[in-house]
Amino acid sequence: MKKKFYIFVLVLFIPLAAYAQTFVDKGYHPKITAVGRSVVALTEDAALMFYNPASVGFTQSVNVFASYTNLYPDIIDENMNVVNAGAAYPLGTLGVVGVGVSQFSPKFWSEQIFIGSFATRMLMDNLSLGGSIKILRWSAEAPQGENAVPESPLSYTGFTVDIGTTYFIAEVMEENDLYLGASLLNITQPTTAHDGSSDAVLPMEVNVGTAYVSRKFNYKILGGIGIRKEGVRVSFGFDMTALKVHLMGVENEFYVRFGGGRLTAQDSQGEYNGGFGMKIDNIVIDYSYSYQAFIRHVGGISSISVGYEF
Repeated sequence: MKKKFYIFVLVLFIPLAAYAQTFVDKGYHPKITAVGRSVVALTEDAALMFYNPASVGFTQSVNVFASYTNLYPDIIDENMNVVNAGAAYPLGTLGVVGVGVSQFSPKFWSEQIFIGSFATRMLMDNLSLGGSIKILRWSAEAPQGENAVPESPLSYTGFTVDIGTTYFIAEVMEENDLYLGASLLNITQPTTAHDGSSDAVLPMEVNVGTAYVSRKFNYKILGGIGIRKEGVRVSFGFDMTALKVHLMGVENEFYVRFGGGRLTAQDSQGEYNGGFGMKIDNIVIDYSYSYQAFIRHVGGISSISVGYEF
């Protein structure tokens, strides 16, 4: 009975979210989710542009990814799934361009994010500056059924802008580097309501973070602070290369990750995440599992992705 009550409450919330709280972070990549989303200072992966457009500025080669996330598996028949895809393409000394898309289409509505990013290190080799333009779109069908209240279909299309920077400090210790990152997301704070209501403003987010990268022992220690409408979120993460072998002339790597985050509010319970990754030659497979302590009895969130580095 308790489980059914929680599911009922969450499903009740879904149509309200379609109007007032769309485009929240549902997870763009399992590697990011596994380390608690403390990635504002990480670099190179295309999916990082959703958190800091400057991150892709350190990309040395083309990389692409596609991911699938199963949200709240115990809520059946609601299609609570997210599909993401993206790519980063270096333009030599000019910089790096990135493109991405996120699709979420549960039973009650559909939302999409299209992002285009550009980052450059033309000013300083260890400093990346970046910006993104995000096109936001959602739509909801008119209520169906014999007892439905007649209403017109709802929809919204708009855009907003992100900016960010990443600074790289080499050899803080022997074969250990430090990355510092900061980003401003949703700078224009658009209203996502079809009628322009101020109640549905997409709030701006401020994020800062660090990444301590040990090339000597193949691990990363990550930390981040995010300031958003609901409060201050603190996050941490750890990423380690647990195994690296050569088989039949092909390099293979296995990664272990964990992390989490929570709001600093007293009643916040946060999330606890873990995952792993495999790289076989140029093919990358990542998986994460997220336990949402604040939403129980709906199942944990699983995410998987496949990527390729050219």
